[in-house]
Amino acid sequence: MIQVIERVARILEYLAENRNREVPLTEIADSLDINRATCANILKSMKELSLVEQSDYRKGYLLGDRIFSMAGTDNGSNKLARRLSPLVDALCRDVNENVMLAVIKNDKRVLLHTSVGNHAIEAKTIPEMRAWKATTAKVILAQYSPERLANFLKVAGMPGKDWPEILTKQELFDALAGMKGRKCVTVINHHFACMAIPVFCRGEVVASLGFYLPDMRLEGRSELLEEKLVDAANLAESMLE
Repeated sequence: MIQVIERVARILEYLAENRNREVPLTEIADSLDINRATCANILKSMKELSLVEQSDYRKGYLLGDRIFSMAGTDNGSNKLARRLSPLVDALCRDVNENVMLAVIKNDKRVLLHTSVGNHAIEAKTIPEMRAWKATTAKVILAQYSPERLANFLKVAGMPGKDWPEILTKQELFDALAGMKGRKCVTVINHHFACMAIPVFCRGEVVASLGFYLPDMRLEGRSELLEEKLVDAANLAESMLE
């Protein structure tokens, strides 16, 4: 057997045995008698393939979405999508615009569920992108504690070209703080608008809801759409209690 495949299998088995907690790199390496640097490189590749995931840099590893998808079982994201998908679909029918339910995984913004409006011109949603490029991710990051945000920066790095207006950490912190103080964030780029709002569960941010539409359809509707999004986020919170 190729050694790296055998090590991947052992890591997955160990994480499955400890699925109720985040397992540190040092524990995985020492328990499986794998050199720590080698184990780190293997886990990095596994994370890129969504076989494992980290909630932030300083915490340990969990089985990734891809494992649960192949097994046909639920993890936290699947449960979140299952609970809130009907809300997303109902909101889409109400406003007839694209509605997104998003989370952050590693350094990516991932769409758990999307419901598409019925117009001749629609904005194209992208299932996965770097978090710093997505308004639906920024509103989540804006709710992070300073420590959690610092850990995310260790995983994702500074935005760079994904958010070109931000050049320093202080500018980043100020921009996110400004988002945190708003009920709903709207960003218009290349004639398309994204409106987004965080979703909480027991006081902790777990996801975001967003609209994605051509900016011409905001005219005369932006306040209404914002109200709809705020109401949906409040309802989502009650559904997750």
